[in-house]
Amino acid sequence: MTMTKDNIVQFGLFYALLFPVFSFVPSPTNISVVCHNFVNVLYWNYSNPTEQLKFSVNVDPYESDSQTVDTSQTYLDISSYSRDASDDYLVSVTAHDGQEKSESVFIKFTYSKDYFHESKHKYKCSLDFPAVNTSVHKDVIEASFEHPLLLHKQDILRQEFVYTVTHDEQEFSYSCSVKDEMCTTEIHLKEGMAGQCNDLKFEGKIAGIPSHTYRNVCVPQQTPETDKTGLIAGLLGGGTIMLFIIVGVLWLLCRKWSKIPKIPEVLRGLIPGQSPTTQPELTDVSPMTSQRHTPLLTEESYDPPPNSLTEENCKANTIVSPSKGTVVDLPEVSEEDVNNDDFESFGWSSDYDSPKFLQEMSPGDITEGYGPRPPVL
Repeated sequence: MTMTKDNIVQFGLFYALLFPVFSFVPSPTNISVVCHNFVNVLYWNYSNPTEQLKFSVNVDPYESDSQTVDTSQTYLDISSYSRDASDDYLVSVTAHDGQEKSESVFIKFTYSKDYFHESKHKYKCSLDFPAVNTSVHKDVIEASFEHPLLLHKQDILRQEFVYTVTHDEQEFSYSCSVKDEMCTTEIHLKEGMAGQCNDLKFEGKIAGIPSHTYRNVCVPQQTPETDKTGLIAGLLGGGTIMLFIIVGVLWLLCRKWSKIPKIPEVLRGLIPGQSPTTQPELTDVSPMTSQRHTPLLTEESYDPPPNSLTEENCKANTIVSPSKGTVVDLPEVSEEDVNNDDFESFGWSSDYDSPKFLQEMSPGDITEGYGPRPPVL
C-alpha cells in the first residue's frame, strides 16, 4: 500500500493542529490538599522543571465563581479562595512551559459533610474539636469546652453546636448555643466504675462541618467517708471539760490564798526581810555624857543594920544602860525601907525583875530605868 501525496499533506495538517493540544509538556503529579481548621494548602510534584515553567491553579467552587492563580512553586495556599467552609471545591493544576501547556490534573475537597462523597472526594477536611476539660465526682464525669466559634473565629460557625458523647458503647446527644460560650455536660457512669478508666469520644457538627476528639478519663478509687461529727463533738466536749478544770483550779487557788493569815507583828521581826507594819517613832536624842557612879550610902554616914544592904547590893541598884553607855542612879533607899521585911525579898531579887520608870538624864533627855520591886502582898 502506497501513501499518496494528498494523504501526506492531510496527515501533516492534522499533526500540526494536534501538536499545541498534545504537547510534550508533562503534567503535574501527586496532587493533594491539606485542609484543616480552614487552612487549605494545595501540593503537587513535577518531574521536568524549566526556567520558563509556571503552574496555573484554578479553584472552582460549587456555589460561586471560579478563580485562577499562577505560581512557579509546587504548592499554593488557597485558603483565601475557599473561605466558604460549607461549599464544595474542584481544583485543577496545569503546567505551562512557554506557549506549551500540559494536561490538567484535578482534585476535589470540602469541609461540609453534606457534600462529602467518598468516591468523589479523595481528601476529607477536618476541624479540631475544642479542648475538653473533665472532672470526676463520684460516678459523674463533668465535661466542659468552648463553643467552636470562640476557637476558630469563623462567622459560619455562629450556629448551634450539636455533639454526641460515646462511652460504654452508648451514645448521648447534646447541644450548645453561641450565647452559652461554654458547653457543659454531665456523663453518668455505671456503678462499680471506681478505679477504672473510660474512653470518651466527642463528635460534633456545626454548619455541616464535622469534628471529633477522644479523652481517656480515669475514675479514682473512692475512699470511705468517715463520719466526722463524732470527732468534732468529742473535741468540743474535751475542750470544754479542760476549760472547766482550769477555771476550777484557779478558783480554788484564789480561795486558798485569800485564807492565809497575816504574819503577826512579833514574827515579822524574827523573819529575815520582814519588818513590823508600824515602826516606833524616832526621836532626836542628844548626846549623853558619861557620869561616874556616886555611892548613895557610905560607911561614914550610915551604919548598916544586920540586914542592911552591902556595897554589892548598892552596885546592883546602879544600872548601866548598855545601849547608851551611861550610868543611871536608882533612888535612895530609906532606913524604913531597909527595916521592912519585904525589903529582904527585894534585895535578893534581880534588878531586871523590878518595874521600869522614866529617868531624866539631862535636860530633855529621858530614858528608862529599873526601880525597887513593889512589895508583895
